Amino acid sequence: MKNKLLIISILSAFFGTSCSEYIDITLSDGENNQLVVEGYITSDTMQHSVRLTRSVSYFYNQAAPAELGASVVISDNAGNSFVLTDDDNDGTYLTAADVYGVPGRTYTLDIELQNGEKYTAVDYMPTPNTLDSVYYEHTNKQDGIDLGEYYYWFYTCFTEKKDTVDRYLIYYWFNDSLYNSKFWDILYAGDNNYIDGSGMFEDVETFAINEDSIPENPTVRIDLYTISPEHYKFINELYIETAGNITILQGPPANPPTNIINNDKSKRDGLGYFSARSRHSYRLQITDGKKDSK
Repeated sequence: MKNKLLIISILSAFFGTSCSEYIDITLSDGENNQLVVEGYITSDTMQHSVRLTRSVSYFYNQAAPAELGASVVISDNAGNSFVLTDDDNDGTYLTAADVYGVPGRTYTLDIELQNGEKYTAVDYMPTPNTLDSVYYEHTNKQDGIDLGEYYYWFYTCFTEKKDTVDRYLIYYWFNDSLYNSKFWDILYAGDNNYIDGSGMFEDVETFAINEDSIPENPTVRIDLYTISPEHYKFINELYIETAGNITILQGPPANPPTNIINNDKSKRDGLGYFSARSRHSYRLQITDGKKDSK
């Protein structure tokens, strides 16, 4: 029997937006020109990034200006620290390529702007969960209903850590191209009765994609990121606020919670989120081609 895990997919088609995974915070109109931080460190060995911009008005179509010349450092509670540099002078600050995070540690982001303002963000990197297997069905039906087109339906099997309530981000790749790079396409899950650390979850319906949207017979990679409860809350509330404000008759959405704290308590905190997340990946090969073309 197939199970449906409570996974929320924030669909770009529903909003008609093409924003990337970078989240342009253009929310409450009275709070412009705040620092916006979009940063992360993961358990992978790679260049990790922190993007710094300024918030812009919700009601005007303006590009978010980059915050240049900042000092940016990520450190952990084991005494390690990593300096990030903006070599391209575009507001995206990168670590060295050999940096990786360690699950179970707490990570701190320290930012000092050219004007002397200082911000701090803290997040905990959970232990990753493991995808035991991933498989797919290639069909034009769902629950006996003819869909008219063929889709690949992907199912996952995984075991949760005992006595935990885990929260996830899920990314999927086809031939090493990320297909849900836009924020509104990210899958995330947590805070529900299906995810409770109670054991093995089999045949969990995770996502579906039209066969014409991907290359023929691709290699598929599913990345399961385990995230902190605070990071999940940020993503969930950002989704709720923006999903609830999609008509011109409604005012601008409220800003979601943030962990970007201004060290000067008399000044406003930043926007966005700095996350520490751990990853487990699973690969499989699609071999049966496109059925509509046969």
